[in-house]
Amino acid sequence: MDDRDLRLDGNAAAGMLTDVLAVEATTGLASCAGCGTSNQLGALAAYMHGMGAVLRCPACDAAMLRAGHAPGRVWLDLRGMSWLQLETG
Repeated sequence: MDDRDLRLDGNAAAGMLTDVLAVEATTGLASCAGCGTSNQLGALAAYMHGMGAVLRCPACDAAMLRAGHAPGRVWLDLRGMSWLQLETG
């Protein structure tokens, strides 16, 4: 058996992603890709604007999360995180 035998399309993860993304995010933990500091999302510095928000690391000021919204859609840019841990229940 090789990796091709295990490969599915992204729809296979739909249930898990729905469970994960429908949670209280501010209590989630994230590690800054810039300096490695870990914090709850609620402890990050938030810069809010009409289209969304930028959450920055309180230790090094790197942008960890960028979120934008428009009618019927949301954009998330998590490139500033090494990892994100969310509690599901």
